[in-house]
Amino acid sequence: MADLLEAVSAEAAGASPHGARLLALALREQGVTTLFTLPGGHILQLLDACRDEEIRVIDTRHEGAAVLAAEGWALATGEPGVAAVTAGPGFANGLVGLLDASAWSVPLLMIAGRTGYSRQGRGAVMDVDQRAIAAPAAKWAATCYEAGRAGQYAAQALHVARSGCPGGAYLEVPWDVMRTAPAPLDVTPGGYPDQPARPAAAPADIGAALAALARARRPLIVAGSGAFWSGAGEEIAAFAEEASIPVITASAARGVVADSHPWSLGSLVHGGVALPSADCVLLLGSAFNANVLYGAPPLFGAEQTVIQVDVAAERIGGNRLPEVPVVGDVAQVVRDLRAAWRGGSSEGAAWLEQARGLVRASLGFWDQQIDGHSGSQLHAGRVARETAAYVRERFGGDITLVADGGDALAWALGYFPAERPGSLLTTTTALGTLGVGMPFALASGAAHPGTPTLLFTGDGSFGLTAMEVDTAVRHGLPIVVVVSNNAGWGDVRHEQDAFFGPGRHVASELAATRYDKLGEALGAVGEHVDRIEELRPALDRAFDSGRCTVIDVTTDPTVLAELLRIMGSAGLM
Repeated sequence: MADLLEAVSAEAAGASPHGARLLALALREQGVTTLFTLPGGHILQLLDACRDEEIRVIDTRHEGAAVLAAEGWALATGEPGVAAVTAGPGFANGLVGLLDASAWSVPLLMIAGRTGYSRQGRGAVMDVDQRAIAAPAAKWAATCYEAGRAGQYAAQALHVARSGCPGGAYLEVPWDVMRTAPAPLDVTPGGYPDQPARPAAAPADIGAALAALARARRPLIVAGSGAFWSGAGEEIAAFAEEASIPVITASAARGVVADSHPWSLGSLVHGGVALPSADCVLLLGSAFNANVLYGAPPLFGAEQTVIQVDVAAERIGGNRLPEVPVVGDVAQVVRDLRAAWRGGSSEGAAWLEQARGLVRASLGFWDQQIDGHSGSQLHAGRVARETAAYVRERFGGDITLVADGGDALAWALGYFPAERPGSLLTTTTALGTLGVGMPFALASGAAHPGTPTLLFTGDGSFGLTAMEVDTAVRHGLPIVVVVSNNAGWGDVRHEQDAFFGPGRHVASELAATRYDKLGEALGAVGEHVDRIEELRPALDRAFDSGRCTVIDVTTDPTVLAELLRIMGSAGLM
């Protein structure tokens, strides 16, 4: 807060800082290095102040993409993402990111300009009661009416967004507050801790969890998104080794324990096949939501002992009552479990091999879907599998993979590896928001400039934010985009076939657009692939070019991943 107080006191010397300057100062003091935006009159003062405070400003082509990119920044780094949008329609466009972040418990700050206080309710252009709209979707929402408190509000918003169970915070600042010099403040310095609190669990709960794990012969660890926000990967990996417990990673936690780790079963897509055989499940940082089939069969067994660990007491239980509830920070809880572990009755290596056999069987089922394909066009799964093999061979785990779409996403979930936290960003949020691919890829490229980023996306979802190729080009982000182009909303078409009979496709067909040509028009490199033999050379050229590249791959519209059929029958929507 020292810079903020200095800036306010500078008014007496004639420097006249304004509310936007204090806002930018607070962002910088809280460690914010990058802000995503689409400019508009209500936030111009803030954008200019960010330049003075050396906060990088990345401007997108749509406010929705800006806020989604801020969400992607959080998922790629573990730190809160920040976006700024102008009032009215700018605010409305950005809401999708705030909704997604709050539903998926991602720490995000959406700053919105607002009509000047003196003109609100008078029919001013772009005037709408934004906070009333945002509040139900946000973890925290506020309006700053005093220039001198702008920095305090920003610090509070970021603190709330990342503390406890993370979420989206909304802060609106009217135009006249942005540009007004603050009144002199005579207050003691405020502020918030540099890092959120890491509450430990009650010793009795730790003891109950230890007892359940010690009795288990076939225990499993399932690490959910809370494990990522807690930074618990190293603790989980160490505990898995010491206690001989296999680990599955899901959602934002993909990669917190590397897929290549000796006790890792990889993703829930394949590792989940072993879940019903476990007699005890340690669920770390996940609610019993659709991503884990509500904690019910066929993913979870009805007779299992379930230990649910979460930092937020209100997230314990619900669709399933855990036998052992533990409220505490995931990393701290696992650290305490490790410290007190004295061994158990786990079948150890034999159980690990049994579980791995089930994972191999699941992978084999996916391979059969691809290898049994006889169509003349490429199977989307084959493109995803070949892309995954390529990046493993060329980059190992030193790459960020992004996946977006319906059928394309399913194949990516089945084959894409995750070797470090924040290295696999996907459309697996509570909302299932499509169009996150390009914004997430922008964020990854900006957050990790020395690490390559590849986006695998369906043509439908790509179209929602395709203009962000222009953003990547302008900001020098060499994102490689692989578009699985089946000329339509593939999963929707197959649902229509199932519901109404073959061929009754309403609003689900798209043109066979050459997205490589769109990429070229926006300044990117374009590649087109019709045969699998052409894919690796195209990927080589894309990564070697050091430029944003769009690889358009023609894929078979008749293909649908069995995962989507299973999800449809499981009632996840």
